[in-house]
Amino acid sequence: MEPLLLQQLEILPQRPCGLITEPGSMSQRSCVYFGARYVLGPVREAVHLVHGAIGCAHYGKMVRGTPAPVWSTDMVEKDVIFGAGEKLRKALLEAFSLASDARGAFVYLTCVSGLIGEDVTSVAQEVSKKTGRGIKVVSCPGFSAPSQSKGHFLAYQALFELIRPMPPAGRPLVNLIGEYNVGGETAVIKDLLKKIGVEVHVSLTGEASWSQVESMSQAGLNLLFCGTTAEDFCRKMKEAFGIPYMKVSFYGLKSIAASLRKIGAFFGLPEERVEEVIARGEQITLEKIFPWRREFVGKRAVIVLGAHRLGPQGKMLRELGFEVEFAASIFGRREDHHEAQPLAGMVTDNPGDEELERALWLLCPDIVLTNAREQWRPIKLGIPVLSFPQPKERGPYAGYVGLVNFARDLYRCLKAPVWKLLRKEPLSI
Repeated sequence: MEPLLLQQLEILPQRPCGLITEPGSMSQRSCVYFGARYVLGPVREAVHLVHGAIGCAHYGKMVRGTPAPVWSTDMVEKDVIFGAGEKLRKALLEAFSLASDARGAFVYLTCVSGLIGEDVTSVAQEVSKKTGRGIKVVSCPGFSAPSQSKGHFLAYQALFELIRPMPPAGRPLVNLIGEYNVGGETAVIKDLLKKIGVEVHVSLTGEASWSQVESMSQAGLNLLFCGTTAEDFCRKMKEAFGIPYMKVSFYGLKSIAASLRKIGAFFGLPEERVEEVIARGEQITLEKIFPWRREFVGKRAVIVLGAHRLGPQGKMLRELGFEVEFAASIFGRREDHHEAQPLAGMVTDNPGDEELERALWLLCPDIVLTNAREQWRPIKLGIPVLSFPQPKERGPYAGYVGLVNFARDLYRCLKAPVWKLLRKEPLSI
């Protein structure tokens, strides 16, 4: 399948961020409830209770490929007719008795409890007073918004309400905001920061507990990784507790170096120490990726991922020698598109099924980076795919070790023998 001459062809509509896209399996996202679970699911020292049908709890039991314990009130038809307030009260008391280490609970309202207008707040207040444990009600029925992005906002709002005013730690201490520990990335970032003399207090929400969230105001700086809701959270913390924030990235050599230098300068750390960490990391990384990089030069890639990944993954691809043909975001923001624009031939938001398939046929890229659900479309067209979020077996993509893992996985995808068995027919338009 050879690429066509495309000067006169429109590959994808130039769609700005925030517009409603065409319906279909590509543009259909998860619900508001799952958006809340995506953020809150990893938080430890908490009971996660879904007040709704049992199917909702089952849907939220895995978060980013990792089991996330969840409880359910298992609402049925009788509860819809007569209400399930008493059932919720008993479920909370039972969950607290079984989870003795829980400092509080998140109660998720889903479609069933949201439709009948359950007074969950009064039940939560009653149980909280009786047990002495905090309870945060997250009203996230799936019908309340078009996608899971509102669930992210509601989850961060619940987390913000947990934070207590505390005196500063008096040492270089940071919070990681919008870092979800995909593939074990939090440990890599912690190790890098430790080498320059900075301690991580909490990773929100990749590695976070109820008590850690309560004490987030002890940090001297918030490091922002991704997302509109995460940035809104940082702004609120700055207004409420005076904690500044800076956007950082640990994807790719240039971004790692720039982020470490900014953090080091903020805390007044010895410049020599920071530069030593950077030089050593780059030397080891370049030695390891050199054999693979020769195979990447001139290869063409397409990115279809969450908006916050366009820039970081685009920069990593360019550093490895790839050309990025186009980048398409999901839940795109103008800031994310501005970051990706210099890296890709074209940037758009929320492509539909037919639009994306036509673009892949026209461009015939050497590899596509996309999420697990969209990976099958390019695979059926005979195009290698690297899917996100990566399982822990593949390892993290952040930090110096992450770039090595990323290059290794790209090489494996490109060189997989299966692509030789697929028949690639020319496009007929």
